[in-house]
Amino acid sequence: MSKRLSILFCFGLLIYSLMNADLAGIISFGAPPSSTGAPGEITCAESGCHDDGPKPMKNSSHSLLISSRSNVLQPGDTAQITIRVAESNIRRFGFQLTALDAHGKSAGTFLITDTDKTQLLQNHIAFADREYVTYTKNGTLSLNTGKHEWKFEWVVPQKHIGPISFYLATVSANDDNRDKGDKVYLMDTTIQVQQTTGIVEEQLVKCKQFGGTFIVNNPGFRTALNIFSIDGSKIESHIAENGESVIDIHHLSKGLYMLQSETIFHPFIR
Repeated sequence: MSKRLSILFCFGLLIYSLMNADLAGIISFGAPPSSTGAPGEITCAESGCHDDGPKPMKNSSHSLLISSRSNVLQPGDTAQITIRVAESNIRRFGFQLTALDAHGKSAGTFLITDTDKTQLLQNHIAFADREYVTYTKNGTLSLNTGKHEWKFEWVVPQKHIGPISFYLATVSANDDNRDKGDKVYLMDTTIQVQQTTGIVEEQLVKCKQFGGTFIVNNPGFRTALNIFSIDGSKIESHIAENGESVIDIHHLSKGLYMLQSETIFHPFIR
């Protein structure tokens, strides 16, 4: 192959990669966004990330646990999510998870409780309305050979939107510094959120900015508030409990942002 053709080939590969994954996500050492096997997505076993491993399969030793204080999830609840993986002699594991409604749109809000092991990613090229939880570089190495787990939280949508499906892809890597011979597993589960009666009070939540802080007045049940940059990227998430709470925004760089929930859209300048 000529040098010119080689350059063109490599350039084409780069463009293809950018079209199928968010570059920022790749650099951050998480699984490329949109790799969960959810409708329309491919997995790392099919995209070339782990191209010598078997096609995605099931593994009963890999589990997704969704728990809350009550036995039945209700709008506004916060669920604890635990992903557990186990496979003999494996020291490096990975995962990616998304939650979608019946229309393939992101459902609920993920909250990262361990920033050293987990992170949120979005794909700004395709499936831009989906949110993904995945590992960080530090989150791949198991402290105990043969098993690993990750924990984070998920806030149930404030409105009843019907069944919600979680799509999970996990990877058991042989840690040979190559993406060869690794195993990719898929799992999905659908939950039903209890439909509540009465008036949903989220629309009554009021936010007022005072310099580097927001004062949030929430007369209803707990509400997830997200801060987005002007390009639509989620910066962080907060939970507004019933009553008055404070969101500190001193750490944000100067610029235009949006404070948003499912029914609130509040642009602000930092």
